[in-house]
Amino acid sequence: MCAGQIYGIVTLIWNYALPVMIFAYCYGRIFHTIRRQSKRLAGHVGRGQDVPMATSSRGPNAGQVQQQATGTTTGDKLSHTELNVLKTMVAVIVCFVIFLSPSTFNKIVLSFTVR
Repeated sequence: MCAGQIYGIVTLIWNYALPVMIFAYCYGRIFHTIRRQSKRLAGHVGRGQDVPMATSSRGPNAGQVQQQATGTTTGDKLSHTELNVLKTMVAVIVCFVIFLSPSTFNKIVLSFTVR
């Protein structure tokens, strides 16, 4: 292997494979945390306790303690928040792969061509 080929492989790993793995790991951790918190929240609601909800509205009931009976996770069913995180994770990774694939693989092919 010549220096150009090694450079092409290192560039592929550094600029393409590593960011995809970092995206997948970070979004996986976010998803795992949301899933764990949803199950914990579902356990509190199941016992009939009031759960403080963070609200961003300025309505008359903003900041009050509410009981959340819907939108929690039970078993393997995904909540609305979990589904949104999963969709975002897939969209970010797919867009990154689609938009960076042509230039990255073009560089790889050019580094392995015989001159």
